Amino acid sequence: MSDDIPLEYLFVILAILILLSAFFSGTETALMRVNKYRVRHLAKKGNKSAKLAEKLLKKPDKLIAFILLGTNLVNFIAASLVGVVSMEIGGPTGVVIGTILLTAVVLLFCESIPKTVAAIFPEKIALPASRIYHPLVKFTQPFLAIINFFTNMVLKLLGSGPNEQEEKISVDELRTIITDGLTKTAFDRQNIMMGVLDLGSMTVEDIMLPHNEVVGIDLNEPKEECIKIIQKNFHSSLPVYEDVLDNLKGVLYLNEFLKNVDLDSFNNDLIKQHMRKPYFIPETTSLSQQLVEFKSKKQKTAFAVDEYGNIQGLITIEDIFEEIVGDYLEETQKINKEMKPKKIKDYYVVSASSNIRVLNKMMNWDIPIDEAKTINGAVLENLGYIPEEGTDFRLGGYIIEILSTKENAVEKVKIKKTDDDYELKVVS
Repeated sequence: MSDDIPLEYLFVILAILILLSAFFSGTETALMRVNKYRVRHLAKKGNKSAKLAEKLLKKPDKLIAFILLGTNLVNFIAASLVGVVSMEIGGPTGVVIGTILLTAVVLLFCESIPKTVAAIFPEKIALPASRIYHPLVKFTQPFLAIINFFTNMVLKLLGSGPNEQEEKISVDELRTIITDGLTKTAFDRQNIMMGVLDLGSMTVEDIMLPHNEVVGIDLNEPKEECIKIIQKNFHSSLPVYEDVLDNLKGVLYLNEFLKNVDLDSFNNDLIKQHMRKPYFIPETTSLSQQLVEFKSKKQKTAFAVDEYGNIQGLITIEDIFEEIVGDYLEETQKINKEMKPKKIKDYYVVSASSNIRVLNKMMNWDIPIDEAKTINGAVLENLGYIPEEGTDFRLGGYIIEILSTKENAVEKVKIKKTDDDYELKVVS
C-alpha cells in the first residue's frame, strides 16, 4: 500500500480520520447534553439550527446509531492505517509502538478534550453540528433502520423499548432549575416562580384566616359598632352573621356597598340588600386549584369548612396572590412585622398563634409541620394538654418553652435552636 501512496499522504489521511473521530465524539456529547428546553425555545423563535437539532433529538436512537457508525468507521480505518504504516516503518515492533501511540492520541484528542469542551459549551457545538448531521442522518436512514431494528429487539428482550417514556420534568426538578438559575434570574422573579410552584403543595388551611380571627358584621350589634368595623376594615369584603360566625348570612363587598350607600343612612336592611351568598370550600383544597375556582366562579372570598361543614376560616384571592408575590398589602406587612419574633439573648419570643409555615419563611427556620398549623396547635399536639408556664419540649431541632397561657390556649412561647444532645425536660 505504501508503494502506491506516499507516507506523507497516509499521515494526512490519518490526521483527517483523527479529526473526524474528535468531531463525532464531541458533537455526541454536546447533542446529548444540550438543554432541550433552550433548543425548543430557540426553535420557536425561528433559529434554523435549533429547529434541526430539535428534530434530531426527537429521535435520538437514529442520531446515536449514525454517530456510533461514524465513530467506529473512522477509528477502525485509522487503526488499520496505523498498522500498515507502522509495519512499513518499524516492522512488528513498530506496530506495537504505533498502536500505543494511536491509543494515546484517541484517548486524549478524540475523547477527553472534545467531550470536555462539548460539556462546557454544548449549545455552541450542538447547533452548528445539527446542520451537518440532519442531512447525513436522513441520507443514511435506510441503513440506520436496520441497526435500530436489531437494537430495539435487544431492548425489548431486556423489558424496555424506545420512546416508551416521554421525558418530563418534575416539580422538584423545576424548583432546582429555578434555584440554580439565581445568578441569571432576578431575585424577585425567582421568588414569584417558587411561589407559583408552592401553590400545588399548599392547602387553603395553610393560609386561611382562622375562625377566631375573622372580623365581620354582626347584625345583632348596634349600628355604630357595625360602622366602626366597616371603617377600620382593610379587606375588600366582610362576612355578615348573627351572633356567631357559624350563623353566617352572607358576604358584604365593601367597594360596591360604599359606592351605593351613605353610612349616615346605614341600617341592617341595607346590608341585607347588598350582601351576597357566601361561598364555601373544603379546607383541604390546594391553593392552585382554589385560584382556578375563584376565577371560574367569579368569587373573591371563600369560607373554609371541615368535614362536618363547620366554618374553620376565611380566605381571599388576595391571600393567594400574596403567597405568590409576597406581602404587597400594607396591612399584611404591618401584621407580619408585629408577628415577627423578638430576639432576647439566644432565644426568640413568639406569639403562639403564629402560623408555623409563615414563621419558617420569615425566620428561615425549619420547624416541622404535621397536623398543627400554628405554634399553639403544635404544643397541644405534642403534649396532649394545655401546659403550665415553664414547660418545655423539643420540636424538630428547636426547644419550645411556654411563657404564658390562657384558659384554652398557649399565648407566648420561647423558641431556641438546639443541639442534637438536648434532653427533653417537661415541667408540669
